[in-house]
Amino acid sequence: MRFMNTKKLASVIVSSLIMSSLAATPVLGASIVTTSAATTTSNVKLSFPDVAQDYWGIRHISKLALEGIIDGFEDGTYRSENSVTQQDVLIMAVRMMGLQSEVDSTATTVFPEFLQVSDYARKYVEVARQKGLISYEEEKARTNGVKQTEIWGQQKATREWVAEVVIRAIGKASMAEGLSGTSSAFKDNNEISPSTLGYVNAAVALKIVDGFEDGSFQPKGAVTRAQMATFLSRSQKELATLPGHAVKGYLTNLTSGTISIMDDLGNTSTYKLSSNTTFYGNKNDKAIQPKELQETYQVTLVPVNGTAYYVEINSDELHMDIHEGQLLNLNMSTFKATLDDYNAYDLAQDVTVTDSEGRGLSLADVVAGSTVQLRKSQLVDSDKYTSIVVKQIPINKTSTGDIQMIDAASRQVTLVDASTGEAESFTLSSTLVATLADNSLVDLTALHVGDTVEYTVKNSVVVKVTVKKQADVGITVEGTFKQLSDDKSAIIINKTSGKPVDIYELNTNAQVAINGLTNAGIYDLASGDTVKLDVLNNKVTKITVTSRSIDNLYFAKIATNYDANSKLLVVVDNNGKPHAYTLTDSVSVSYGGTTLPFSNFASMFTAGKYVDVIVSQDKVMKITMSTQVTGTLTQLNLTTNDITLKTDSGQNLSFKLAYTPVVELANKANSTLSDLKIGDIVSLQLSYDQSIVQKIVTSKTALYKTAVVNGSAKTITVTDAANTASTVSLDGVPIVKADQTAGAISDLLPDDYVKLSFEGLSLKKAEIVTPIRGKVTAVNAATGSLTIQDFSGKTQVVSVGTNYEVKLNNGTPWSLTSMKVDDRVQVMKDASDKFLVQVATAASREVDNYNSIVNQLYFKATSAGDRTSYSLFPRAYYHQGSTLLTPASFTTGNVVKIYVLDDKIVEIEK
Repeated sequence: MRFMNTKKLASVIVSSLIMSSLAATPVLGASIVTTSAATTTSNVKLSFPDVAQDYWGIRHISKLALEGIIDGFEDGTYRSENSVTQQDVLIMAVRMMGLQSEVDSTATTVFPEFLQVSDYARKYVEVARQKGLISYEEEKARTNGVKQTEIWGQQKATREWVAEVVIRAIGKASMAEGLSGTSSAFKDNNEISPSTLGYVNAAVALKIVDGFEDGSFQPKGAVTRAQMATFLSRSQKELATLPGHAVKGYLTNLTSGTISIMDDLGNTSTYKLSSNTTFYGNKNDKAIQPKELQETYQVTLVPVNGTAYYVEINSDELHMDIHEGQLLNLNMSTFKATLDDYNAYDLAQDVTVTDSEGRGLSLADVVAGSTVQLRKSQLVDSDKYTSIVVKQIPINKTSTGDIQMIDAASRQVTLVDASTGEAESFTLSSTLVATLADNSLVDLTALHVGDTVEYTVKNSVVVKVTVKKQADVGITVEGTFKQLSDDKSAIIINKTSGKPVDIYELNTNAQVAINGLTNAGIYDLASGDTVKLDVLNNKVTKITVTSRSIDNLYFAKIATNYDANSKLLVVVDNNGKPHAYTLTDSVSVSYGGTTLPFSNFASMFTAGKYVDVIVSQDKVMKITMSTQVTGTLTQLNLTTNDITLKTDSGQNLSFKLAYTPVVELANKANSTLSDLKIGDIVSLQLSYDQSIVQKIVTSKTALYKTAVVNGSAKTITVTDAANTASTVSLDGVPIVKADQTAGAISDLLPDDYVKLSFEGLSLKKAEIVTPIRGKVTAVNAATGSLTIQDFSGKTQVVSVGTNYEVKLNNGTPWSLTSMKVDDRVQVMKDASDKFLVQVATAASREVDNYNSIVNQLYFKATSAGDRTSYSLFPRAYYHQGSTLLTPASFTTGNVVKIYVLDDKIVEIEK
């Protein structure tokens, strides 16, 4: 944090500002408030009305108010952002040094003309001068003989001047002198007065002050009252004697109502705690829970009338002897505890017992088998252990919950208990009995993250698991196709990893994708094919042949007429190489998009005709009369009218454009040859005699977001990745659901996604893509899997493998390793089957109002530039705990947590 940082902390810090004034002591300002020295709890002020509970400087303001170093104004406010005057800085510093009695006994002083102060500050400034915080000579020199418009005391204190005063107040002037010849690291070092440079360096070295984010110190900048409180609060660690209202010591005991500390002389003092007491650590300015304090930590308290309203950790070094292990025996007659190191440890008669969260327990709660820590303070001369911390008590129960993590190798499992919502980790018994809901026995590989199970725990070991509801688990398996089962209901593959041979059940609508074969099915699979299986809940939903010994000869010329007797077909490829094949009656013959009987082949497929031949493992699968050629555009020379395609089999086919062909770009009207780009997937449609390229059509499959669905007109308006909108007709277009079953236009929903496949202007297929949206309950970056609970409560395990992309809602690249449980995400596949994972932006906001007409929710701004309105996702999840809500239930003043995806709120948690 920079010096006098005005940046607000993000987290809410519970306030416990106490303003207690010294007798007859003026406030730091023009208005004066005095109170009796006998301050009672009833008039302890718990907050300044103008200091918010999440204000960045609340820790330091509350601390110094309790110590009597700072006061509020007459109206009770603190006015944190007001500039502090030079005389008020000296008042604060003198009070921090514990010099109030000297102030009270100081005689009225006459100051020189150049150093005039307000009446309420005169004695404080004189004591400050006597103690060397300022000097007449230095202050006169700073005026440079120029008459000031304000009296000296009411001038705004600068950052470098405050550094000088406070370093002197904490007795570090000699350190400053030693650093006076060293340049600071600030970019405006030349603007720091030579006389104050050593003090600035000392303040930086003591971590009392930092520069600004831009690397500057701004030495002549004014200091606010909040910044001054922070400066003094941080400097107190260097004081030899604490302010009169503060005490320091080592924590010896902490209960819900009291705190005890021991000073360096071994004296112990006990103070009450209030419900308004705040606790702070030594790492940052965020409030902490009392349980974070441990015995023997060095702490500072600020008590008022015996009640500590402020507690901070000075040092979190433990001065303890600690022994941890499993409790074998607790002998109440001898007060000895025996651990699994077989040593017996003596316990004090008043030994305290707590759990790992600091909650109090009794000795009766400490049973054999518990994991415990025995502790005794090194600050006390005793061999007896005064504290037992129970880390874990043996658990015996039967419950229901969800698997959050399971590791078969180490036999560890983490379960979220449905009754408590708490995550618990256990070891799985070596004799574990695991069953499905039908009582069929399974092994650990059948248990998945996200499964809802009933489990039995004995002595903290899970001995039985029954799967009540399986999570949707998606995985990808790679291997080599071996064969189908006899009834064709399963596929057998040789796996590339794990079990050498495995069998997977086929889903009813399992897809098969083979490059070069349209409408491929399971009967087109050939032994030896390299395949990738998409498996959901142990059933194969898609088989992709990634490599096979297949030859695709496009635009090959029939050399001689087919010999029906020898069944020999000879073709010559575009490189002039001949290929001879023996045909069978099972060869698929196609002409002009129509499948013909093989008996028609000899009469129609004559010498000189061009054909596309698909050959797998030296067997001709299909012959098509070449009416079009498809491939990647590699050359287009409009000067010589040459065009070259590279087919998926690696052939380079060149054609002469004797006439200007019609050009149809995918989903773009009025295209010409100049619109074509190298790398486009194109189809050349040929004339009847195969001599002229009549038409060039590009193909494109892309992911679009649905904006508007018009069921009556059978059209949808979609936006692409560049946010360009277009309207397409789905009349007569096949619509396919994610499970590959037939869909309808009514299945398309606004703000969801659809994968559209175009050939030129013709839309050939619309595939509905339904993203998974929900809360991350587990993430395993090593295996590339996410467990997501969607808004309906359904749990799914998504295996993204290695082909994925993770981004934050604003488009910033992210990673699986950066994701965490409770993140909200959207997961889907793009047009190339790559997983897209988008992580929602989360924020806590205060509701202003809901507009049902435009379906927008408005929020109150907390700072300049805050976005105040959001559109709502049509199927957003609104809830308070497990109770479902409606957008209209969010009213002015409600504090909610919102999650934003694709610029719309997808979840609101009240």
